[in-house]
Amino acid sequence: MVPRPGLIARRSRLLGPAGLLAVALLLTGCTSDASPNRPARAADGQCHGVRFADVRGPRPAYVDGPLQEYAAESAVCAAYWLPRAGRRFVPQSLEIDGRTAYVAGYRWHRTFSNRPCQLAVVDTRSGRSKAFVRRWEAPVYGRYPTFCRHAGGLEMIDDGLLVLETRRLWLLDPARLGRGDPVVRVWQIAKPVRGSTLIVSGDRLGVASYRRHRAGRIWWFRLDEALRPGVRVLDAPVARGRVPALLQGLGTGPGGLWFSSSSTHCGDLLGPGRKVPLTFVPGAEDLEFRGADLWTVSEAAAKPYLDRYERPVPLLLRLDLSQVLAGGPARCAR
Repeated sequence: MVPRPGLIARRSRLLGPAGLLAVALLLTGCTSDASPNRPARAADGQCHGVRFADVRGPRPAYVDGPLQEYAAESAVCAAYWLPRAGRRFVPQSLEIDGRTAYVAGYRWHRTFSNRPCQLAVVDTRSGRSKAFVRRWEAPVYGRYPTFCRHAGGLEMIDDGLLVLETRRLWLLDPARLGRGDPVVRVWQIAKPVRGSTLIVSGDRLGVASYRRHRAGRIWWFRLDEALRPGVRVLDAPVARGRVPALLQGLGTGPGGLWFSSSSTHCGDLLGPGRKVPLTFVPGAEDLEFRGADLWTVSEAAAKPYLDRYERPVPLLLRLDLSQVLAGGPARCAR
């Protein structure tokens, strides 16, 4: 997964000197976005979970405390509700850019074809919404517009935000989110590739599939080739691989590519060279590794999936990476 020298310098997951300095500062004490009532990390440098009252952002009317208990909850440093959760917004994918979280997902409907992509922009210091896009569309197969569905993958590159759905890949302008039409371009995805989640690693774009009972697939494309002017269909993949069953999200972390698999009751985190997954957040979808932190979004408390007898899991969470890595094995019953 390490990019080859001399290729395009798109947004790499490798840390430069500034990134290493940021990690060092994080590891020495509390982070600067601490809640005024509860520090992100305690004096011992560890996170100790959050209470229902500590969750930032607009609390949906359909949830109340306490939060759901699970093995990895003590690693949570900060947690958030998301805008329009009460209107059936289901988070699926995540990008962290400085103090801003981009969360993409869909508005739930009984039929998949009527689940439009939606995107929330959240200030991670306050949990306040900076923008929310309810739907976007563009001509893809002719002059009549097609709207985005599901939004299972989200990645920031120099050109904007990439949003993945099953048969299309969208590029959005972050500056136009909530301020007009954000669509910059859109690509078709040819069979047999089936998009569920997305990763950008150096000069390569990875599109992975979801399968319930067996390993899924990941197809790798050259990012610079896809971004050439006039390209409207993702070219033939340059490599293929396998991903775990029930794959929900991908992230580039210690040692390479990490995978999240989950149900609304349980979560797994599988990393390079590990045969046994680590326990993780129930309902976890996408992953973002940022220095000492590991971010994820969970659909466990999305309104369409929260059973009335279940306790909620916050929709957006920041966890201490070292504590997650030190956690025990996952024991999810599928």
